[in-house]
Amino acid sequence: MEKQRLWDETWLLFADMMAERHSKCASKSVACVIVKDEKPISIGLNGTPSGHTNCNEIYIKQEDGFYKHADYVASTDLDMINEPARLIRGGVTYIKCTDPYDHHHWSKQHEIHAEINAIGKLAADSTNAFGATAYVTHSPCHACSLALIAARVARVVYAVGYEHGDGLELMRESGIEVLHMPLEKMYKNTL
Repeated sequence: MEKQRLWDETWLLFADMMAERHSKCASKSVACVIVKDEKPISIGLNGTPSGHTNCNEIYIKQEDGFYKHADYVASTDLDMINEPARLIRGGVTYIKCTDPYDHHHWSKQHEIHAEINAIGKLAADSTNAFGATAYVTHSPCHACSLALIAARVARVVYAVGYEHGDGLELMRESGIEVLHMPLEKMYKNTL
């Protein structure tokens, strides 16, 4: 059991590293690593389809909310704001979003969740996830849980609870082992 815990931690740390380094979402960096027979068979990140504009090319997340690249803000929206809050990064002007859900709505229309990307890559390679473990940085949402059930994964290990991650019980009811494993960001050799 100790060996399995160490492997779970290793793959979850790998998923976390992939999310932090390669996710293109301004809000949440999420990755899903599917492991079968002790080998990674697919890696998915949250983001837009290949060739599409990425979230972090439009939005910047700050403590006071999201800012949107000025080129993506309609002039009619700017006319309705008396004095828009501006932020300049790398010579680019960003305007503070007046709608706190602006990024969320954009994301729902344009981004693919990490789990769906990982499963999609398996399908493209004619590989299956039957009996595999999905290591996900954030607990899967309802739709991703359904996709993991359909892909017939055996286990899901996640690090952080996602506010829209309401599929955990659904996966358990379907016979998937679900394990919450909060991560310590610092790696230490326990051997």
